[in-house]
Amino acid sequence: MYIKKKHRTDFKADTKNNMYGKVVLTLATILALTNAQIPSLGWCPEYVPMANFDMNRFLGVWYEAERYFQLAEVVSRCVMSNYTQSPDGKLRVSNEVTNRITGIKRILEGEIKKAASKAEEGKLHVKYTAVPLTPETHYSVLETDYDNYAVLWSCSGIGPIHAQNAWVMTRERIAPGSILQKAYGVLDKYKISKAFFVKTNQEDCAYLAPSTATEDNTAAAAAAQEAQETTEEHVRNVSGQLSDLEKPVEHVEESIEKEKIPQKVETVPERILKVAADLINEDKLSEKSTKEENLEKKTNLKKIDEKSKKKEEIPEIIKESKKTSS
Repeated sequence: MYIKKKHRTDFKADTKNNMYGKVVLTLATILALTNAQIPSLGWCPEYVPMANFDMNRFLGVWYEAERYFQLAEVVSRCVMSNYTQSPDGKLRVSNEVTNRITGIKRILEGEIKKAASKAEEGKLHVKYTAVPLTPETHYSVLETDYDNYAVLWSCSGIGPIHAQNAWVMTRERIAPGSILQKAYGVLDKYKISKAFFVKTNQEDCAYLAPSTATEDNTAAAAAAQEAQETTEEHVRNVSGQLSDLEKPVEHVEESIEKEKIPQKVETVPERILKVAADLINEDKLSEKSTKEENLEKKTNLKKIDEKSKKKEEIPEIIKESKKTSS
């Protein structure tokens, strides 16, 4: 009698499942480490960028109100993006971030590639020039009213693993709740979970002057305005120089007019009285000085008399001392 050993027939299936699980786990780990985001199973959702997106209206300063959790951005605060257009027509973005621990300000500047078609204008392809060997960053503008809020979104994946990222941007550094509610409505519309959103600290932020001073939609407009201001300043300087040249003429005319004014002529009695007053003042001064001199002489004579008396008293004192000793 013997027992027949039963062989497993599902060994290969278990091995395949284990290998698949390891691959998925490895991909998720790589994606998490690469993007410092929370990975999710499945492929990236196909969200279409905002239709009829107007980049010219989107230009300017945007403050980060909230963002999807990123491990690399845990210590970030005072985050701001400035979209500009240079005179040569190129679109650029400058991101300003402050480290909440060290207080060090970091600026990342990049160039936005021109959209291939009208439908893709809401999808921005940014190549950051400050960091070498940095891959292009892709994110879409899901919706914006250009004046108050904007919702940006991106997604990167490796195989069946993906990681999403989203930002709520506002024109105001600290936006009111009514504006944020409109942005939350866009997140709900696209079924983007708000569970992993974190608020960006925008308290006591000191942004750099070039960033905050950019109010125009394009840098070309700013350059034109600066040129106009320079021209106006030059005109003012020239007019100021001309006015300075005219001032001496006015002074000369005023001096001539003053010379034309007849001076008052003193009469003979007035001159006699003036001379008499001067003589009286001189006599008073001389009399005063004479009295002071006499007083000083009397004081000196008195001192001399006292000294002579003391000298006469000395021999008598000596004689008396001798008699007393004998």
